[in-house]
Parts: sequence; C-alpha cells; structure tokens
Amino acid sequence: MLQTSLGKYLAPTSMGAGYAIAKVLLLRWFDAELALLQDFTMQFMAGVLIGFSLRPVVRVIYWKPCTGFMMISLTMLVFGSSGNLLLHYIWGTPMDPGYWAVFKAESLTALIIGALALVLLPPPQHNISIGWIFRRVRNEMNSLLLGKLLICGGFQVILFFGLQAWLDDTMIAVGFSERIQEMMALPPLDFQDKILIAGIHGVLTAILVWLLSMVFLRSFFEQLVVIGSLAFVLGIFAPAFANFQQIEPLLLVDQIFIGLCRTFALIGFAIWMFRRPLE
Repeated sequence: MLQTSLGKYLAPTSMGAGYAIAKVLLLRWFDAELALLQDFTMQFMAGVLIGFSLRPVVRVIYWKPCTGFMMISLTMLVFGSSGNLLLHYIWGTPMDPGYWAVFKAESLTALIIGALALVLLPPPQHNISIGWIFRRVRNEMNSLLLGKLLICGGFQVILFFGLQAWLDDTMIAVGFSERIQEMMALPPLDFQDKILIAGIHGVLTAILVWLLSMVFLRSFFEQLVVIGSLAFVLGIFAPAFANFQQIEPLLLVDQIFIGLCRTFALIGFAIWMFRRPLE
C-alpha cells in the first residue's frame, strides 16, 4: 500500500506522526516540564516535512537495511541536531539543561526515524552494504579529497558570516565590516573559535554530501534540489516550524531566508566538488 499513489503521501505522514510521538515522549523523559510546552501539531507537521524530504533519497538508493539506517541517521544528525549544535555554539546560545534535553530528544528521534524510514519507504532492492561504503571511502581517500573538504569548510565560513552580515536586518551595525566585527565579538567564543567551528560544520556537511554522491547518482541540478532540500528542511525549516510559536516572526523569516541561501550555496558547492559523471 505504501508504494501506491496514496502511499506516497501516507508514508511521510506516518513518519510525521512517528517523529512527533518519539520526540515528545523522549522530551518528556528528559524534561517533563519542557515537554508540556511543545505543540504536538507543529511537531507533527515538522515530521511530515522531514518525511517528504527524505523520500526522494531513501526510495531510490538500493542500500541494505543496516546501511540505510546508518546513512539516514547520519544525515539527520549532521544536517539536523548535531550540525545545529555547532552553529549554536557560534551564536552563544545558552546551553542550559533545557537545551540539552531538546538536543538529546532530537538526536534519539533521528535514530528512530532512521529505522522507521526503512519500514515505510523500503527500497525495491538491497544491494549497497556498509562494507561497500567503507571500501569506496578507502579507495577515494587521498590528499586531493582532503583538500576539497577543507575548501568546503572555508567556503562555509565565508557563507556563514558573509550572508549573515549582508542579509540580517536585525543587527545593530550598519556597514558590512561592522556587522562582521559585531558577530565576531559575540560572547562567549573568540573569533578564532567561531571560524574553526563554522569550518568544521562545513567539512562535516561536505563529507555527508560526498557519501551521498556515491550512491545518489543523478544530474547536478537533481542532486542540488534533493540533497539541498533535505539539508534545508532538517537544519533550518523543520526546527523553525517545530518552534514556530517561540520565535519572533521577523526573526524567523530572516533566519529561514538566510539559512536557505547558505544551505543551497554550500550543498551546491559540495556537489560540484564531489560530482561524478553519469554512466
């Protein structure tokens, strides 16, 4: 049934329900008071968005169950909670017990969705094993690849601070250079640590794009649309959607637009760096 035209909508919707239930229950386990503040409907809608963004990737890659679970979970962690953790360090987001409760709930939910996606969106064949992935990684690992990863990290630094200074109208400073200085001066990290963390985020994103490009063989624009949308939904849109009532509307619009530009620019650059010719 999940493979019929109705199943195209039923499977992501079911994943949305699974995402919302898992996240709220886990959050209730870690922080019962914080769980009461969550809007289940918004969590459900965020899960549906994640389900629809995962579907174009999960359904067309013929990986074995263990490989699929590893890759889907890794995708959700790098593009989602773990990647956002690095960016929150740059912004100086308070790391109070409530923040860590949400982080742990989202990270464990990513593992649950990794398993649920393989049940609701099973690939028609199971050919790609974890061993195959590791052999390809070992064969392709060289100094050129490491250089490309570092270039992607540097590009993320430019994108993160450049786009934020250029497009963020909520900043106090007026000039571009003054806005850069304002961001660099934000506590608690100094500017070297912020640059390093932004670079690490870019490298991790590039590594995941490299891994996905091994198995998701499509044209550049199709890869950009599918992987870029997945990264944007997991890292920017779904978290904003889930916390819609807790964020000021103008700030929400600014951050979503800046995140959209930054995500697609970085993903597009990484795809271009690691693209493979279609056979």
